[in-house]
Amino acid sequence: MAQEEEQLTERDPNINTISEIPAKKFAITMEFPLFLVMMGMSLCGAAISNVVLYRTCVHALHYSVDECKPFLSIDKTNETQHLEAEVQRYATVVGTVRSVMEAVVPAILCFFLGVWSDTHGRKPLVVWPLFGFSMSAGLTVIYCMSDNLGPWWFVLTAIPQSLCGGFTIFFTGAFCYLNDITSTENRSIRMMLLEAAVGLGSVAGALMSPHVLRMVGNVYLVLIATSLNVLAYAFTNVYIRESLVGAIEGGLSTVLDFLLVKEMVRECFKSRPNNGRAQLLLLTIANSLSIFILYGLIPLEYMFTRQKLHWGIKDYTQFSAVGTAISFLGSAIGIIVLQKILKRSDLFVTNVAFISAIADYLIRTVATKSWHMYMGASIASVKGLSAPLIRSFLTKILPVVDIAKVFALMSAIEGICPLISPFMYNSLYQFTVAVFPGSIYVLSSAVTLVCVICISTVQYFRWNVTTPYQTLVAA
Repeated sequence: MAQEEEQLTERDPNINTISEIPAKKFAITMEFPLFLVMMGMSLCGAAISNVVLYRTCVHALHYSVDECKPFLSIDKTNETQHLEAEVQRYATVVGTVRSVMEAVVPAILCFFLGVWSDTHGRKPLVVWPLFGFSMSAGLTVIYCMSDNLGPWWFVLTAIPQSLCGGFTIFFTGAFCYLNDITSTENRSIRMMLLEAAVGLGSVAGALMSPHVLRMVGNVYLVLIATSLNVLAYAFTNVYIRESLVGAIEGGLSTVLDFLLVKEMVRECFKSRPNNGRAQLLLLTIANSLSIFILYGLIPLEYMFTRQKLHWGIKDYTQFSAVGTAISFLGSAIGIIVLQKILKRSDLFVTNVAFISAIADYLIRTVATKSWHMYMGASIASVKGLSAPLIRSFLTKILPVVDIAKVFALMSAIEGICPLISPFMYNSLYQFTVAVFPGSIYVLSSAVTLVCVICISTVQYFRWNVTTPYQTLVAA
């Protein structure tokens, strides 16, 4: 039986008892819609930040249009330097409220949808969020077209995305789907390809952003991003097939079933041998804290570089593209060198990724020149490996029937992060932007150190296990 399991490949239609994907050597599935969504988000992210800064300056702080217009510039000038701290403080409050509104519903849905998908299928967990992204992007186009709308109107554009599950549910569905159609031997590679799609989409969008913005302006730039979301939704709805045999169609009334939450909690917190329960919880905490940092930093990094390094959209998107490319190449080389050649475990490589991230954050804290940011990104070239390797490791040590439930728990905790993270990061940045904007990276370093401790503890527990990937069945 063990030999049969070792010989399973993605070509085998019976990889999991729950899979109905036809026998294929390889097929593009979640990678393409993820690529499109991330490209759209990266394409217009900095430009929308500039629009919010401009609307804050004009409508909330009541400065003149001429004084505030440089906020819309692609290239950073010193004309807004006397306004930056005041405008950014107000804009971070708007960003906090929008982030919380965007995260409230997904945080609730996460407790239900992971287990719900074991019966009703993975595809809805991908299709619903993509529909929400498309609707929110469309509302953002309207917002950018209406010059008379202040910054608080931008908060409302988050509602469709939130109601449909947002990125939290989207990534849960994508990872569960990928787990259904892959074997243990190639799952790490497919997880990495999924992360690569995220990286490539981000690079493509960042590289094109200043050039497209210069050619077509903010409104059409956001419209292009909206089109990418619509294309991702159409592709998934038409091309992607359900990965569960006998999935039952279920509506909203079947989602809000508290028995689903009870089942998830029971399965995730049940006693397992070799400190299995503690291992699952520590891995979940480490993964969730990395997401916590992500939600805190992403909305502030552009404003940090504007304030500390006097960057404009062109400078920031160029760094974002180069940083993502470095991370992508570093992750690929890291997997080859650390796992394929040196035969290091998922946990060892994960810790290397977290430690490199700490080095990056500390360098950014004290950065005074642009090249400091690039040096930090180069040192942390493997930091993108942490999330996929944690999930990959879990799929190797969990029974198939428990994977979706544990992923659901991870997503539920991740769903809470956007409710807490913006408050902590934005409040910290708001109070320190004028004197020490790098404080957000000090906080990130401290949180990442906790991740290192969690992974090291799991590694200690694994030393007492007879085989590296012994399944953590119930005791």
